[in-house]
Amino acid sequence: MVKYCLRQEISRYGKTSVENSILLFFLLSILLFSVSIPVCAWSSQQDDLQSFLEKIQKKANLTRSFSADFSQEKILTLFARPVHFKGKLYIVRPDRLRWEFISPVPSALIFRGEEGLKCGDGPAPRHFSLSEDPVMKVVAGQLWLWLGGDYMKMAKMFTLKKTGNSTLQVTPVDKNIADFISSVSIVFDEKSLQPRKVEITEAGGDLTRIVFYATVINSRLDEKLFSQCDADG
Repeated sequence: MVKYCLRQEISRYGKTSVENSILLFFLLSILLFSVSIPVCAWSSQQDDLQSFLEKIQKKANLTRSFSADFSQEKILTLFARPVHFKGKLYIVRPDRLRWEFISPVPSALIFRGEEGLKCGDGPAPRHFSLSEDPVMKVVAGQLWLWLGGDYMKMAKMFTLKKTGNSTLQVTPVDKNIADFISSVSIVFDEKSLQPRKVEITEAGGDLTRIVFYATVINSRLDEKLFSQCDADG
């Protein structure tokens, strides 16, 4: 029964884990690559926030690629114990992404321009084209929005608040996002200004906590990462 329940928990999360992780990437990418938001969006009482965002912007302007290992904890309201994952994240600006779970159930979602690849431990990998897959087209559209720099639109979708020395609270304004994401807390490394921990609180009460480590900026990433499931093959 324990094994069955664990598989049930993983299945429940795994069904949407890639999509939820991509939403996380949307939030991170505004900080990793393009965090400039028009000053007119802030009041005079938010100078500290604006200064913090400008510091992140300076780092973001120099970021061409980002890779990191991560540990992920999913706390589900319907289950007594959390589900733990480990994985790797690879990003190359402007249109390459690999979000990969290593354990307990291997899976990955890969974007490369207009093409994509969904990988799992069961069926054969599924290639898709954004022109033919409406769901992935929406996901990719959000991705390109973040990396494309439509900051006025971003400012209408999220409310940002700085807490402590290096924590950013992100609250969705856009109803389509708020329907399933209540808030996001992003803790930055105070020296490198790279995301160190992210907590996503979902509208239903579930919590996802992700800790990044072994972060590498601007390294040359193998193109295989963005073209095949087994990048070591």
